[in-house]
Formats: sequence, C-alpha cells, structure tokens
Amino acid sequence: MADGHNDVSVMGVGYSLHTRGYHTTQRDGLKSYLIRLQTEGQAQALVGNQFKTLSPGDLVVYAPGQPYELKVLPATGGSLTQSASGDYYVFCGGEWVDRWWEKQPRIFPFRITLDEGLLSTWRLLIAEKRRVWDEIDEISSNLLRSLCLGLDRLILTRSQDTKGNAAIAYKVKHFIEQNATNNFSLEEVAEYAGLSVSRVVHLFKVTFGQTIIEYAIDVRLAIASERIRLTTMPLEQIAETSGFRNYCYFSRIFRARYKVSPRQYRGAA
Repeated sequence: MADGHNDVSVMGVGYSLHTRGYHTTQRDGLKSYLIRLQTEGQAQALVGNQFKTLSPGDLVVYAPGQPYELKVLPATGGSLTQSASGDYYVFCGGEWVDRWWEKQPRIFPFRITLDEGLLSTWRLLIAEKRRVWDEIDEISSNLLRSLCLGLDRLILTRSQDTKGNAAIAYKVKHFIEQNATNNFSLEEVAEYAGLSVSRVVHLFKVTFGQTIIEYAIDVRLAIASERIRLTTMPLEQIAETSGFRNYCYFSRIFRARYKVSPRQYRGAA
C-alpha cells in the first residue's frame, strides 16, 4: 500500500463565486472525489437522487462515480448578500482519500461551523496549487490530509453538540409540560437545564421552532380547553388553574387560537 504523498492527489482546488447564475452537471458520475463547502448565498445540489438547497456551512462530499449537478440562481436585489453563491471546493483522489472516505458513513449535506482554521487550511491549499512552477506535492498532500481530518473533527463535534443540545431541549420541554400551570420564569428553566437564559432560549427555539413562552401557552391552552369541555369549573377558575393569571388575557388568546370565546367553546362542547 502506498505510504507518503503519492497516495494523495489534488487535481483542482479553489473558491467559486457565482453572481449571475450557474449550472454544471456530470450525470454520468465524477472522475474523482469532490469536497464542497457552501460559504455564501445558496445553491441547489444533486445529492443522491434529490436536489438539496445548500446554505452557508453546508458540506457535501461526492465519491468517484457519483452523479453531480449544481444550480445557482442569479443574485437579486443585492441588499442581503453580494453573491448568489460562494463555495470552497477541492477535487482529489488517491489511496489515502479512499481510506478516509471509507472510514465512516456520512450523510450529506452536513451543516458544520465555518471554522476559520479550516478555511485557512483551504486557502493555503489553494495558494500552494497556484504555484505552477514550484508547487511541492508533499505540501499539497499534507494540506489535503489536514483539511479532510479537520472536516471529520467538525462533523464529530457538530454531531455530539446536536445530540446533546436535543437532549437538553427535550428536558426543558418536559419541564414546561410539568410546570405549565405554575408561573415559572425563564431563569428557573435555565437553572433546571444548567445553562444561561440566552443559551436555553436559543436551544429550545432551534430544536422546536417556537419559544419557551409560546410552547408554555400552547400547553396551558390545551389544559384549559380540556377543563372547559370536561368539567363545570367556572371559566375564571379554569384560566387561573391552567396558568393564566389574567382572565382577559386568557380570553383573548383563547379566541385567537380556537376562533371562539371560552364561553362559546363550552357551549359547543
């Protein structure tokens, strides 16, 4: 088995910036590995048999023989971004890259942190390949190895963070469900999760797509609607025992959710 820089080959590397639209396709399969990291704007890439929208931080890696197609729409407006799509890429191959690829299963696109150390390695590799007359293959090979291993570390870190964050978010969700009828504070939620208020608020929103307060209101409304339907408790008492300290506020958001007042809801039950 080859050992040294000869088991790594960098066929092409660079940074692409597309502002006027772009389309390329190799449906019959790539001749080498392609590592591509979206850094600006958006692009549509064929991944497997589906087109996926790539946003900044999205990494895709294609093996030789896999079909490839990329579409970029022209930039419009120019106020939010100066580019329609920007990405770092490298075409590579060799026995070391084969071993790296086969080392673990990967599902793409994978969102990673746009780590400055990783991008610096990519820029150094670009600069080295531009040395037409005095490029040193061993430097390019070692930079590619560093790039691939750095990507693996970011993928592993991101996977661990995602699993840990999801566990914390579900822990918070359980806390809300158990304490929705109480007037808990965000500080209490943060203390329960062992995080800062800003961190726990962010994790919950990212995981479930709504704020802690919004979810608490959902739970309280569900409790209140069930008590309206199944008990004869006065509506003011239901509001209070469901976690609403102000009946007027309760009535307003109940109507917004169910399109009828609490009293009308009870009459229709």
